Amino acid sequence: MKSKRSLSGAKKYYLSDLGFYFSMNTDNRINFGPVLENIVYLYARSLDYHVSIGRIGKLEVDFILRDNEMNYSYIQVAYTIALSKETEDREYKPLEQIKDNYNKYVVTTDRLLQKRNGIHHVNLQDFMLDQKQF
Repeated sequence: MKSKRSLSGAKKYYLSDLGFYFSMNTDNRINFGPVLENIVYLYARSLDYHVSIGRIGKLEVDFILRDNEMNYSYIQVAYTIALSKETEDREYKPLEQIKDNYNKYVVTTDRLLQKRNGIHHVNLQDFMLDQKQF
């Protein structure tokens, strides 16, 4: 896996104030994916993780987190994976390609959680309310 040095070079932008996102969103539809990614990014940064993204071929991992002790975690973020097997597979596939033993997470708003190949599926709201770390 090749890790990028910072998010600024990845053509993704994470905001400290989601009001900027909503001011640019000119229609009434909200794309929850980028909003949830932004929330996960801010939460990880608040826990003092170093955050980057990575690619495995054409597959992208939403976040690679590194703590000060050089422990890594890999994060995929999706609004839900419960409605579509294709979405579930798309979110799990990059994590399943990573062959190290660091923690891997699929973060969603789903209430019904699953286990797949040792990857943690967590509900974002519960994870943050319990002040858990990746």
